[in-house]
This record gives sequence, structure tokens and C-alpha cells, in this order.
Amino acid sequence: MKQQFSLKSWSRIACRYTGKSALLLLIFMMATAARAQHAEDYGQRTLEPGTLSHLLHKQAYNGEYPLPNLPKASESLRRMARDASGEPLNFPERVWFPGEWEEVKAVCVSPLYFHLVPGHENDNRYEASPIVEGYGSYLYMENPKAKTDTIGYGAYISMLDVTSSYGIPLLYLMDGIQKAGAEAWVRIEATSDEQKIRSALESRGMRTDKLRFFYSSGNAYWFRDCGPICFYYGDDDKLAMLDFFYGRNRSLDDLLPSVLHRQMGIPNYITNVVWEGGNCLVDGAGGLITSSAVYANNSYTFGPVVWDGKDFSTISYLEKPALSQSEVDEALSGMLGQGNYNVLTRLAHDGGTGHVDLYADAIDENGFLFAQMPERYNTWGDYGVVNQNVDIMYNEKSFWNANYYDMGRLPFPSMNDGSDFASETEYGEYYSRTYANHLLVNNYILQPCFSPVGEDGMPTAEWDRTNIEAMKKLYPGYTFYCVDMRSFDGSGGSIHCVTKQIPADNPIRILHMHLHGNVNMGDLTEIPFRAIITNKSGIKSAQLVYRAGNRDWQTLELTGNGNSWSGKVAASNFTNGQQVDYYIQATSNNGKTITKPINAAHGGYFSFTPDNTVAYNDDVFDFGIEPIANDKITFVLDTKYLTEDTSTDSPSGISEVYTSRQSNTDDGWYTITGSRLNTKPTAKGIYLHQGKKVVIK
Repeated sequence: MKQQFSLKSWSRIACRYTGKSALLLLIFMMATAARAQHAEDYGQRTLEPGTLSHLLHKQAYNGEYPLPNLPKASESLRRMARDASGEPLNFPERVWFPGEWEEVKAVCVSPLYFHLVPGHENDNRYEASPIVEGYGSYLYMENPKAKTDTIGYGAYISMLDVTSSYGIPLLYLMDGIQKAGAEAWVRIEATSDEQKIRSALESRGMRTDKLRFFYSSGNAYWFRDCGPICFYYGDDDKLAMLDFFYGRNRSLDDLLPSVLHRQMGIPNYITNVVWEGGNCLVDGAGGLITSSAVYANNSYTFGPVVWDGKDFSTISYLEKPALSQSEVDEALSGMLGQGNYNVLTRLAHDGGTGHVDLYADAIDENGFLFAQMPERYNTWGDYGVVNQNVDIMYNEKSFWNANYYDMGRLPFPSMNDGSDFASETEYGEYYSRTYANHLLVNNYILQPCFSPVGEDGMPTAEWDRTNIEAMKKLYPGYTFYCVDMRSFDGSGGSIHCVTKQIPADNPIRILHMHLHGNVNMGDLTEIPFRAIITNKSGIKSAQLVYRAGNRDWQTLELTGNGNSWSGKVAASNFTNGQQVDYYIQATSNNGKTITKPINAAHGGYFSFTPDNTVAYNDDVFDFGIEPIANDKITFVLDTKYLTEDTSTDSPSGISEVYTSRQSNTDDGWYTITGSRLNTKPTAKGIYLHQGKKVVIK
């Protein structure tokens, strides 16, 4: 099979650990000596549970198929990559990790790709598992009950799927991201795939004006787990990324943060700590929730895949130290959970990942929402685990040194006909459905549902529709974009798991301990309101906008004192028993205006009800007016387990993030299947050049 070769450099690290040697290796991964071949059409594949394709596309690797049999990397290959031993990474700037409810500029997503074994393209018993670009292991499974075997290694064929019930939901996500005002950054494995995706979207009346494409071979579409965890740093709130090691069986997906690092030109900090993004829930103010699954994930020593970029026989892996529980805690609390670090017990029947995003959600720094299993499932083991985890979190302290708010319970899905699941084993293995695994994109929620979506944008099954209506009450002001995700049943994830947000530039950060529920105002004659507000240019003005009962909206100008903006409203403006709605608005010196909640313009307000029948609690009010020191709202990034990604080679071909309007600046020549040529071709045929098809006669 003829292959073309081009070199790319990637980076990954073998880190220095407490109690280990002082060695710190920065490995430059010489990726992609061979481009994958691309199939025009080999018919539809299936992701039905029990098939080989389903095993390869499940979110969790549970040992159902063999890993590639690779040797340990030789010392010469280690040295050739780069010896980066020496001083630990110095990162003096203070950092903060935004919550997922905050403004985003883009969301990464991938279409569905199947990787086929040459000569067996139409046989569902065969599938390739990519190791490096263009080369993978060949797997075979005779039937759903049979063992999966590795039958060889070699070039594979990449096939895009935008027509099946498995590929179409990902198109809806691209559409929904754009409708939410963000760009959809779409990974493609061939230049020709851009037009296929555009055509598929346009044929369904979907948006294409905010699409951007980037070339990157991959293994699957679980971008939440392999994608970067972005953070802001320094006085200018510059954007950077943390890049955790992602799994033993998806070496190409593990490289996604490095791809984005080079395309965006922002720092990427690499660690060999294994952590998947679906198991990361931050509160935007230094708090972190994860699950005990992170301990098992760090118990193995199979590290990043490396090779010399030329000879497939050099493909090998770096052995990394296994981490103890205390080392994992030290790493995660030092990088993301400086304010409040919580490890909850993993669920046993959630599809295999143990991720917290399957049943938990944060909507600001004050509180969480959790999925509630109905009482009729009280014999399930996970029923008790969820309730225990909920109790733990609601007894933890938020940034404001108050207990996290109970923001409500998310409904629990059903079978297609609305009936109950027979057992938690059946639920976890064949369904693992959840409404919690949605995506917040500015003022939109991309929401999984489990029945066909009607013309009104709502699910058509009555039970499903009722649950979505309940979700809308828990997330007021958000536009719900529902996607039927039944084809993901049994995969262990849904919308949140296949997407990854890129935070907005020039953020205005607003921290506010909001009033909620029933509040006794006691003998207070004035009700205090305060927010901590920051922006790199400073804050020009801030307002409290409120209404009591059915009265008109009122605006109170807040007084600034450093980063503290405060004001008081006469208690006489509020009537006992009448709901009060309000939000905070801020304008920066560089002209940007934002609200908290971010969707206030669409009805997403903070709400509380004055009630003199409940006990008075002084702690629910924020009487402060003094600024909060920067070292209380930002954190020092613990760099013990980190090194900087120094790969600077521009990705070859169309690897830069680009739009069609920009693509004509690329002077390269490509085959019709997307392989880049070194020079202008002389052989007869159809080629791609500057975004157009060119016929060489």
C-alpha cells in the first residue's frame, strides 16, 4: 500500500515525581510519517452495543479489546526526543480556572470516524485502532460474545460518517454551538471532509458560518476527556492550557491539546498525571470535584507513545511512574483545587468511566445540581453512592466560606417507552443515560434527550418532554437545544463528553454570593449586595438590576472599591412573600459588558423570596465593601508535575485552524483524499489547491 511521508513534532513528558529521581524528560513525538488513507464510501458501519466498533468508541477502556503490543522506548529514542532534565518549570503568574457557565468563544467537536482494515472495509468484524497517524493495530471479533484479537498492524483507512444515526447527532452539536454564538472547531482527518461536513449541515438547514476546521488524526470523539483544561493567568488574563495524559489506548487523541497549542499560539503545560476532563468539575473560584476513578487511572505505567517519525518499527511507549493516592491528591489539588478539593466515590454502573459529569453540574461558584435517582431505584448500589456524594458536597464550603447551595435535582431518564430500567447493570451497560451530561454554551444548553425531537425543538415522548420541562425550570433563561442521543446508549457518555469549551478572550470575572430561596431579612433596613469584579483593563461601572414582585425593573449603581462593587437596597422595596429577581451587570474600561448570570437578558436571574417565617441567618448576606486580595481569588499553579509544551513546528497540511475563506492562503497541493504533496503534481488527476479542485491533464 503506497504511503506518503511528512514529519510533524509533538510533545509529551515523562515527569519528575516526589521521591523519584530528578529526571524530567520532554519527549518530542515524531508523529505522522504516513497519512491515513480516506474512504469515499464503504457503506454504513454500526455502533450497536456488542460490536467491535462500539467497543472502540466507548468512552471508557475496560479491557474489552487488546492494547497494542509495544516495546518500551529505547534510551536512544528518549535522548533523541530531548533531554529536558533540570530545574522544575517556573510559572510565576497567578491563575484561575473559569466555570463552564462563563463566556466561551469556541467549542471543539469531532465528527464520527471509523478506521477500517484494508481488504475488510465492509466487514464489521474488523476494525483498526490507530496508534500513530496512518498506522494502527488490526482487531478482529467474530461475534459479540467472542474475544477480540489483534491480527496484525499496518495502514488503516479513515471513513467519515455524517449520515448514520451515530454521526448525525454530532452535526446537531456543531449547529447548536454556532447558534449559541460560539465557533465550532471541528477536527477532520482529510481536507475533503470539510466540504462533506458543510454539505451535510446545509442539507439539514444548519449553520455553517461559524465553523472552523483543524486537521488532526484521532481515535474517537471524546474531546472532553482528551482536550485541554483552559485557564487564565496574569494581570492580562491570558489564556493557557493544562494537558493531562489521556489513556493507554488513544495515543492520537492524547495529542489534541498540543495541536491546539500550536494553532492558537497559547502556552500548553503537560503532565503525565492521568486525568480525564469528564471527571473534572470546577466551581470557577478554586473549588474542584472529581471521583475516585482518578486513582485507578494513575496506577499503570504505560505512558505516551513515541517513535522516530520514519520507521514504524520504532513505535514504542514511555514508561511512566505509577502514582499513589497521595501523589494524585497532591497533583490535582495543587493544579486546580487550591480552594477546595473533593474526591467523591465513583459510581459502579455509569458506563465504566466513573466521571462526575454524568450526574453533577455546576452553574456558578455557589452551588451544584445533581441527578436524582428515583426512590424506586433505592436497591441500586449507585443510588446510595449518589446520595452520599450529594450530602458530602452540600456540607463543603464554597469560595464565600458558606455551604454550597443545593440548586436542585436533575430528573432521571427512562427506557424508550417511559418504563423503568430492569437493573443497574442493564442501565450501566446498555444505556447510561443522563440529562446531566449537557453542555453550557453562553446562553444555550445543548441538552441530551432520548426520543425524536419535534419541530418545536422538544422531545416528542411525553415522559422525555416532561423531564426537559423540569430541566428548564432548573436553568431559567437558557435556550435549550435538544439532541436525541439514543444512539450513544451504552457508550458511557453524551454531549458534554464529546465537546470541549475554549474560554472567551478579555473575560469580565464576576464573583457574587447571591441570595436564593427563602430569606428572612430580620431587622435590616437595607439589604446589601456585593460582587467582586475584575477585567484586565479595569471596571468602568457596575449595576444591580432588580425587580420585586410584578414591579418594574430598577437599577442601582454600585460603588467600586478596588475589585469590590457594592450597594444597598431599602428593605421596604421588598414585600414579604413576593419573589425578587436580580442580576449584576458590569462594563470594563475597554468597552465590554457582561452580566451575571450570563443569560440575564433572556430571563436567567438570581431569585429569592423574603420570608419572615424562616430563621434569620446573618451569613446569607454579604456586608463586605472592602476589596478581596488577588491572592484570594487567584492561585499559584503547582508546577511539580508540569513541563511546558515547546513544540513550535507549524502543523503540516491544513493543520492550522482555518475557515474556507482562509484556506486559499495555503499554497500546498493535496490529493483528492487529503494527502499533502511535496510539490505541484505532474501526474494526471484531480487535486486540491488553495481550497479548489484542480484538474491536471
